[in-house]
Amino acid sequence: MINKVLSGLLLVVATFSFQQARAEYAAGIMIGDPIGFTGRMSLNEKNSVDLGIGASSGYMRGLQIHSTFLFDKLESWETASEGPLNLYTGAGARLVFINDGKYDGDTAFGPRVPVGITFNIAEPKMELLAEAAMTLNVAPKVDADLDVVIGARLVF
Repeated sequence: MINKVLSGLLLVVATFSFQQARAEYAAGIMIGDPIGFTGRMSLNEKNSVDLGIGASSGYMRGLQIHSTFLFDKLESWETASEGPLNLYTGAGARLVFINDGKYDGDTAFGPRVPVGITFNIAEPKMELLAEAAMTLNVAPKVDADLDVVIGARLVF
């Protein structure tokens, strides 16, 4: 199961990579729920795809993987210091490979909708982020879950 999921995510990322030869990439860490690694690949000036892999510490504890198509600049505000604050949202999916509690051994799956803000820093080239994402789990039971993270990504 994990191999199929990772293969599918790799295929999506590879497809977008061939479409945009001059893409901007960012990689870093996120702290909250989940805690782990985050990456983003820009597709154009207004859209990107993100990927997060980490440990979920909510009531469904386990390895969490999510990916989202993002609308990067719903709103932008100029700041007096570095770069602008950008409001973003998107739509994607989340998997949690549960390894604790009542659903131990099950896989939670559902669509996710994040809303967040990024702040761009010129030197070193990086972005700070704060995000809240609502997920509607459809398996192993139907319920809603909220993930909240802060993080930092180096841009290259």
